[in-house]
Amino acid sequence: MPKHNFTSERVYNIAIGVGLTLFAISLALYSIILSWEIDCEHPERPITIPKGASAAAVAELLKQESCLENTAIFKLALTITMKNRSIRSGRYNLKGISSIGQLVKVIASQSTDRVKVTMLEGWTVEQFADELKDRLQIDIFEFLRLCNDYNFMHGLNIEAPSLEGFLFPDTYILLKTYTEEEILRILVNQHQHNHRQLLKELKPVRRLNMLEMTVLASIIQGEAVYDDEMSIISSVYHNRLDKKMLLQADPTIQYIVPGKPRRLYNKDLDIDSPYNTYKYKGLPPGPINNPGLSALKAAIMPAETDYLYFVSNGEGRHIFTRNNEEHNQAKMELKRKRRLKGKM
Repeated sequence: MPKHNFTSERVYNIAIGVGLTLFAISLALYSIILSWEIDCEHPERPITIPKGASAAAVAELLKQESCLENTAIFKLALTITMKNRSIRSGRYNLKGISSIGQLVKVIASQSTDRVKVTMLEGWTVEQFADELKDRLQIDIFEFLRLCNDYNFMHGLNIEAPSLEGFLFPDTYILLKTYTEEEILRILVNQHQHNHRQLLKELKPVRRLNMLEMTVLASIIQGEAVYDDEMSIISSVYHNRLDKKMLLQADPTIQYIVPGKPRRLYNKDLDIDSPYNTYKYKGLPPGPINNPGLSALKAAIMPAETDYLYFVSNGEGRHIFTRNNEEHNQAKMELKRKRRLKGKM
């Protein structure tokens, strides 16, 4: 009799072990499938899912739009999440979508759960947080905490002081249910996607890694009002870097001055910070805002010039000069014009 009890107990323990193992395997497969990476070739191009479209039809549509390579994984993801019959018809913006799980979540959501959010070029992470708070009621403190969380950034393959610079400014369709972490993943993924596309489509004049490219792009973004001046502004900074000169970029000073942007004073140029390009040579350690596509392109595709200086003409444009003498003359001429204008 004791032997029989021992055998029953052993069988029971084996059954429990097998059950737990199968559960763990299922959980692992579930996680692997939903985290399966995708990268839409043209995420800026809206995708329209017709009314009554089947899972197979949607999978084929996504494949044609270069968003899916493996349609079987997509259909399996719909099955395990029981979303086969929850696909919603309509036009979809897939910017920043980087996994099968995110894709399923978006196309199975009701239209009332989707919010269109626009973030502008040159905004800081704080401005992103404010806009997302207004539109999606996110927790600003959690959003900014994650922007400075080393482990979170490392998981996104971002090696920088913070996520400043790596939140791509664009118009997104976001779900009300997204967490701060999910939103950041989408914004960072769109930056990384655009970085890959630029390197793929262009033959960069200057070889910069992603951090260097984003840092320089953020300074260009901070200086330029008009896109057509970005490559010339970029050439000035590249020329100064080549000559081991200080960049002397005012936007980097604005970044370290507390509060809202204001007129800069000589005392501001003495602030001791690695972001102070009037004190320290080379690029600052991280971006100073979140640059757009034109600025990122300009950072690696500068115009061919021998300019070393520029000064704002007060109307959004700049006067570019080759040496300090020309630069001082340009500033004097602008002062003269302002005085004449003031007398009129």
